[in-house]
Amino acid sequence: MDALHRDAGRSRRRRTARRAHRQGRRRSDRLPAGLLLVPDGAGLGPGASWNWDRGLFPATSDAALADHLATTTRIIELDGVRDDPSRPDAAPVPRWMLDMADAWVLVPLPHLGSLAGAILLARPPLDRALDWEDFDLLKVTGRQVASYLAEARAQEALADAQRFDEFNRRFAFILHDIKNLVSQLTLTARNAERHADKPEFRADMVATLKDSADRMNALLARLSQHHRGRSEAPHAIEVQAVVHRAATSRARQHPVHVSGVSSAIAHADPAGLEQLLNHLVQNAIEASAADAPVTILVGADGLNVTIDVTDQGCGMSPAFVRDKLFKPFVSSKPGGFGIGAFEARQIAAAMGGRIEVTSREGQGTCFRVVLKAAHAADLREERAA
Repeated sequence: MDALHRDAGRSRRRRTARRAHRQGRRRSDRLPAGLLLVPDGAGLGPGASWNWDRGLFPATSDAALADHLATTTRIIELDGVRDDPSRPDAAPVPRWMLDMADAWVLVPLPHLGSLAGAILLARPPLDRALDWEDFDLLKVTGRQVASYLAEARAQEALADAQRFDEFNRRFAFILHDIKNLVSQLTLTARNAERHADKPEFRADMVATLKDSADRMNALLARLSQHHRGRSEAPHAIEVQAVVHRAATSRARQHPVHVSGVSSAIAHADPAGLEQLLNHLVQNAIEASAADAPVTILVGADGLNVTIDVTDQGCGMSPAFVRDKLFKPFVSSKPGGFGIGAFEARQIAAAMGGRIEVTSREGQGTCFRVVLKAAHAADLREERAA
């Protein structure tokens, strides 16, 4: 008797399927088709489709279906649900899916205990009921598709993380520069309380404010996600001009003395070199007593151009120089960001140069920037170009 009931049920499902197939929307090309259902909030919503008009599917997601597929991971043969609405799989299936005569099988995509999505397959040209081999094949295929989807989403998440990492890295550098600007403006405001009545101080204060505003605008440009920086390919430049700009921008804050070879020519990016020197000079100022000048010495030996930034501050231990100086977010100064030396070394390396450090605790520190030397003929060629 049970066997007769089962046979009758199969026959009824086949008749229902054939009738639905005849009455349903007929695709003119008779190609296989499918719809990928992807996680959408708490449910599943239409994603990519293949040989199926996206306009046939609702834009809303279905939470009940997602919960059911995640819990059971069962493949749902929709003709069976249409035939017997009392089946356990019937309640979660949305009405729009049952009303589509071409909707044939719903295959869940489980991955590591979660639901990566589901695939709704259209009725094939040869309409037949599924057997156990079909179910096994669909189950294996569903798990394989789920792994591909999970990998693609992991790649997207990694790309997003890398973009955030780049933004955070750029912001960390800029935060360090902002700290330096705040120090400069704080010193100007403090001196204004005592010297605001002097015309020469007012002129100097206006120049400082203009310089600070220009540097803040440059920082905003660097922070922009569309900004690619002012960096240039290293070329022949006059080093003294860049050194004097870096020294002048800090001279209002602290005594900075420049000396050495005035005709030194090096292969460098002028904007990058100025930014590098700004970091080193600012670090030297912060390590120095108010009456102890920072010195910048330019040297040249025909092969290399050197720029020494020296202070008479507290100095650093050999262990700190070796293990921590050039690591980001590590600083020997209270409230320091630990970014200046790190970025300075990166800039130097990008120009084919390097930074050497000599320091003694209680006596001071010398940062030496070593760049490849250029010749006057190279400089003339640059200017002619």
